[in-house]
Amino acid sequence: MICLDSKKTVEILLSNINLLKEKWSGKEGLIHLKPFEVHRENHLKKVIHTVNFRDTGFVKTKPMKILFSHFPLTKYEMESIEMPLYASRVFPKSKIDSVYFDSRGRITNNNTHYLTSLVGGNISIPREKNDFEDSYDLMITKSSTITTMKKRMPKVLDSCKYKVNIQTNNYAPNLDVGEDYRFCYTDFFAPAGRKFTDRAQSLMSQNGFGKMELVVMTGTVIWWKGQTEWVENVDPELLKDKVILIFGGISDHGYFHRLIQSAQSKNISLLYSEYVNPDFLCDVLCFSRIKIMNHYADPGDGQPALGPSRTFGEAIACQNICLHGQTYNNDNKEGIGKNICVPAEWNDYTIEYDQSKKDNFNTSLEKALSTNLSNIDFEKTISVEEKCDQIFEKCLNLSGLTDENNRQ
Repeated sequence: MICLDSKKTVEILLSNINLLKEKWSGKEGLIHLKPFEVHRENHLKKVIHTVNFRDTGFVKTKPMKILFSHFPLTKYEMESIEMPLYASRVFPKSKIDSVYFDSRGRITNNNTHYLTSLVGGNISIPREKNDFEDSYDLMITKSSTITTMKKRMPKVLDSCKYKVNIQTNNYAPNLDVGEDYRFCYTDFFAPAGRKFTDRAQSLMSQNGFGKMELVVMTGTVIWWKGQTEWVENVDPELLKDKVILIFGGISDHGYFHRLIQSAQSKNISLLYSEYVNPDFLCDVLCFSRIKIMNHYADPGDGQPALGPSRTFGEAIACQNICLHGQTYNNDNKEGIGKNICVPAEWNDYTIEYDQSKKDNFNTSLEKALSTNLSNIDFEKTISVEEKCDQIFEKCLNLSGLTDENNRQ
């Protein structure tokens, strides 16, 4: 069975998974909505967020002014709203602001920016868009945002005393653009957000819950995601009585056609849907057993190696074994000898394989299929709060803002 119609794919999932049907009955119209379509009001009015952060004991009481630059409030992910929101909890005497550059006009159909203050770990309050503080002790940012700020708000950028880019994506144009420090792609990774994790744990603890024979791939269908190569190389005998589920937009229709041709020729059951929102993705990942990541990197494109994807951490939160393809290269200048970094914290949940060896696609899948998930301690994985603590501690040390008396 192969289904390429997004609506029908969702119908098949709902009709075959009772708990999923119960959760989404009457809400099917929300399944394909983007986060900005659901949560754009987070930028426009005061919101009390239902995010129940865990207490790790990390608290800094020294008054500071911290700006998070280009963190959208529409996504409940660490590198979106949850990091600045968590900061407002663990820096209780500090001023925490977040600015988001909406270049695509997703919030109000305008190419503008939105400034928000965050308070108490669960409240966001919009401010007049240019009502920045006179200065900030620390700016935490991502990607190419510093370049954007140079063009659109150079005075605000200059007012930030210490600038840290935590997520460069190891992309050449994002490096050495004015940051005081940047995290290496081997240091930064994003565990599943707190809201995502709590949703997954709630579903998996329900009576009648059980894993299904689902193998999931997420992300835009494009060459560097490697979906087609995985299907082309895998032995269809290993996928008998199993279903491959692919979520993501199609960037290259020729590449997608090749993927479908391979699945058809091998008689592999495959369901495809365009993008689904994070809540639905969370629920489906809870029912799947295996998450496939067969990513490639392009050294010629200024990105010789990559950090782990966000959905990597989300799959672990949903208790999936993650199959991770690697292109091994001992000349890798970062010294890890492969094209994708797998954090040590996620090793217990990951099976890596060599993309250059066809048999590795199958031996790794065989290993994943034979793994008893009940023997794996998913509870010990690093939490979003613990990762934020690590990032904040490093930023404070680098910027000279550390006060050891403030750790409680």
